Amino acid sequence: MKDLDLFKLELEEFRKEIYKIDNKLIELLNERGKIAQKIGDLKKELRIEIHQLKTEKEIIELIKQKSTILKPMSIEAIWKEIISACKLIQGSMIKVGYLGPKGTFTHQAALEYFPKAATQFLPFNSISEIFKNVEKDLVNYGVIPIENSLQGTVRETLDLLIEKDLVIYGEIEIRIIHNLLSTKDSSLSQIRHIISHPQAFAQTRMWIKTNMPNAELINVNSTAEAAQRVSELNDDSYVAIGTEFSSKKYGLKVLSSKIEDNTVNFTRFLIISKKENDQKEGKVKTSLIFITKHVPGALYGVLKIFADANINLSKIESRPRRRGRWEYIFLMDFEGDKDDPKIKKILDKLNENVIWYKILGSYLMVK
Repeated sequence: MKDLDLFKLELEEFRKEIYKIDNKLIELLNERGKIAQKIGDLKKELRIEIHQLKTEKEIIELIKQKSTILKPMSIEAIWKEIISACKLIQGSMIKVGYLGPKGTFTHQAALEYFPKAATQFLPFNSISEIFKNVEKDLVNYGVIPIENSLQGTVRETLDLLIEKDLVIYGEIEIRIIHNLLSTKDSSLSQIRHIISHPQAFAQTRMWIKTNMPNAELINVNSTAEAAQRVSELNDDSYVAIGTEFSSKKYGLKVLSSKIEDNTVNFTRFLIISKKENDQKEGKVKTSLIFITKHVPGALYGVLKIFADANINLSKIESRPRRRGRWEYIFLMDFEGDKDDPKIKKILDKLNENVIWYKILGSYLMVK
């Protein structure tokens, strides 16, 4: 068996090899960046869109096939950032608005959906504020919660999708994991106050009842704000319920992890934009809203059109229409692309049973 000194020498040799490889990598990345810059200049001259998602996806798929050690998902993550960094060289920076402050589940969703190298992530105080900023072209995309697997649809998001002239560009799901976050020196026995969002309290009710039934519950606007408050208070008797992500942002420790009462807890987030996602490959979902005619069987007629065409409906719900008393708008999600000829025929038939409909967007389904 090798002694400790031999192990250290061998480790040092491996580190030297890694360092040599890193030097080669940065040289190649510099070369790639220079070529990307020239391509960007040509695109500007020809007035071609810098973002070519189809081409980028083809590049990534080819690279993934050549990897013998790194996993495909790792290769995809690395090359997305390389491509994003090259876009920054080309002068392209996208702005993404999310429901803040930093460290929220919405912030986490934004970071997972968009590459970071050429993206500016901007926090906003409300969902309506995100919509306004996308409408005014102050941000390119907005990331907003649309529904939770336990507590249903976010009504404000649905109302704004109905009222505003924006489209759904994409979607992403996040597993909701709640943690008890504290200052570095705190322990369960010291806790007297818990700060969090009302929804987080609702989703951890049994854990709190079992472990800290006498603690004072203090409501704030988000779990990230709760983490921020605990960090600022720096008082061992205060803790927050929030994400591990926010604990890192605000210098807290995870005192207890996965304290949610139900482990099957996901939130779906939408990416909204003024432009449609026209580069879709894979399973596509379309969202639409409609108002049925005021005749018996109108809703049945709509559903029958999709059933007869063997189109799967993944969601349907009603929402009171703000402009009329006892009138309702229906929201429907179905599998298929609005630009597919088969779907176009179905949408044409809708007019037989509805007085109005609006397509909110066709976009890639969450895998």
